[in-house]
Amino acid sequence: MSGKLPSYKSQNQQKGENKMKRWISLVILSMAVVLTLASTSSADIYMKQKVHTDAVQMMGMTQPANDLIAEIWVTEKGFRSDDPANSTIMLGKEQKMIILDHAAKTYAEHPLNMNEMMAEMSKDKSPEEKAMMNQMMQKMMQMDASVQETADKKTINHWKCRKYILTINSAMGPITSEIWATEDLKVNKKVYEQLATRMLASMPGLQSSMESMKKEMEKIKGVQVMTISTFTMMNQPHKSTTELLEFKEGTAPAGIFTIPAGYKKQTGNP
Repeated sequence: MSGKLPSYKSQNQQKGENKMKRWISLVILSMAVVLTLASTSSADIYMKQKVHTDAVQMMGMTQPANDLIAEIWVTEKGFRSDDPANSTIMLGKEQKMIILDHAAKTYAEHPLNMNEMMAEMSKDKSPEEKAMMNQMMQKMMQMDASVQETADKKTINHWKCRKYILTINSAMGPITSEIWATEDLKVNKKVYEQLATRMLASMPGLQSSMESMKKEMEKIKGVQVMTISTFTMMNQPHKSTTELLEFKEGTAPAGIFTIPAGYKKQTGNP
């Protein structure tokens, strides 16, 4: 029995670490969109994107390459991204993130506040496990970002673009993104600073890191048209490409931040 117990705890620890990594990765990616638009927009913004993820091998299993179309709305109230399988909603004032699973017709709510998130994830854990999870969280929240403008230019989908290199360093490993942004899309500044500020205020553990990222993202002039990101997890490289197909200002549809009828809330902390 003594030989099995460490293995059991190790598996649980790995699950907890992976869940935290997925959560923080979602927050970082969503915030990157909001922070990019924070200095450029005045109305609700709609974006249609093509997203390609390369095939990857993890723990002896192969995850095939994937292509999907994502539709995004960014408003003063929050952020919503929809693809055929899932939707992600981030609400600044309510300080929470909602993940919708369309096939299962379920949804899960997660606090954006780091302290609340830790309390949720450490339910029914021993004091030793809580201490370990807190230590992992503190390490994962330590990150810095840098943006380098290059002289490279090209036209993508009829938009004249300039190349930038975004590097994010964290305990989860570096994320390097090749970003092609355009100033052809003219939008006016107004409400997204408020949304970004609300989101930053809701994440005391990440606030310093996100403030630093916000300043760096301001170096990217215009709207991101293509982003090629590479990061390593469990010694395996992951690469994804996001391409902007459509961009417009307008008024977001009513009810986009409302849970659809018939969806059941997931409970517990798997």
